[in-house]
Amino acid sequence: MRNNFSPKTYLHNFKFLFLATTLLIFGCSDDDSEPTTPATITVGVFLINGTTYTDTNKDLIFTTGEACQSWSRTAQADVHSTGSHDHFNAARNVTYDPASGTITWIEYGPETTQAAIDVTCEAGVDGAPKIANKTDYSADKNFFLQIKLVE
Repeated sequence: MRNNFSPKTYLHNFKFLFLATTLLIFGCSDDDSEPTTPATITVGVFLINGTTYTDTNKDLIFTTGEACQSWSRTAQADVHSTGSHDHFNAARNVTYDPASGTITWIEYGPETTQAAIDVTCEAGVDGAPKIANKTDYSADKNFFLQIKLVE
């Protein structure tokens, strides 16, 4: 009986088995999506007068994939102070869905210091879900939000 085994056949079979095994181990996963690139989203803050939305020029700028992102604004007299003063807010869990053109985040604050908002955001205490998109104005307390730019 003759043996048809040759080094060339062995090498060919080895390459085939190695390729098949590699594809099974590394090529078959439930999530074959590419890593997402962070997006920077500018959300405009608007006031409404009748049916006219007026830009306050106090845009909120978010970057997806970042942890706590904070900003401040000047507030008028309130329970914190008898004069104008700074309020600090922060956002986390910022996501952007390009298919729907919608940004969502959890917002924290206001606090009266940067240190306080940093602690509040990191702890995830008393956050409020927020949403904005490119086509509609979303109500947010006395303001309305709409996406101005996505980069």
